[in-house]
Parts: sequence; structure tokens; C-alpha cells
Amino acid sequence: MALVDIYNCWAGQSGLLKAKFIAACLKAAYAISNEDPGTSNHANRVTWAGTILNGTVSEVEASAMQHLRYAIASNATLQTVGDAATDNDVEFIVNSQINTFATG
Repeated sequence: MALVDIYNCWAGQSGLLKAKFIAACLKAAYAISNEDPGTSNHANRVTWAGTILNGTVSEVEASAMQHLRYAIASNATLQTVGDAATDNDVEFIVNSQINTFATG
């Protein structure tokens, strides 16, 4: 993926990739709302999940875009495949970043 393509994904120009990240955030938030309270960083994770599950469309999109932007900057696989990223890849990226964004 060329730098301009990375920028376009970061800037939200990729509707398909953005949709995948929003869906992955929704799925992760539901899982967190049902996780064991003894899970590391649980309180912050529940706060993050609540924002996703109870937030407005713009709040959910903003959170998903945080994940997408971080992934675009740091994930070589995503930089290579862009919109062709599999659902599993996107879910892995979101799930591995939750504690980065779940800060309360």
C-alpha cells in the first residue's frame, strides 16, 4: 500500500475498512460486557465497551477510527492488504488494541 493509500485509510476514505473496524469494535464491546470481572483492566474495558454499545453513531465511529488509525500506522499486514483485510485480521487488531484505548 502506497503512503497515499495509508493516508486515505487513516483519513476514513475507506468505507469498507472503516465498516469492518466498527463491526469489530461492536463485537469486542459485547464480549467485554460479558467478561470475567477479574480480567486485567476490566473496569476501563467496561467503560470503553459502554461507550461503544451505548454511544451515538459518531462516538462509535470515532472509537473505531482510533483503532483503524493506530493499525494503519503500526500493522504491516493491514498496510499491505487494506480493504482486503479479513474479518479475522481486523478482529485480531481491534482485540489486541483494546487495552491501549480502554484507559477509563
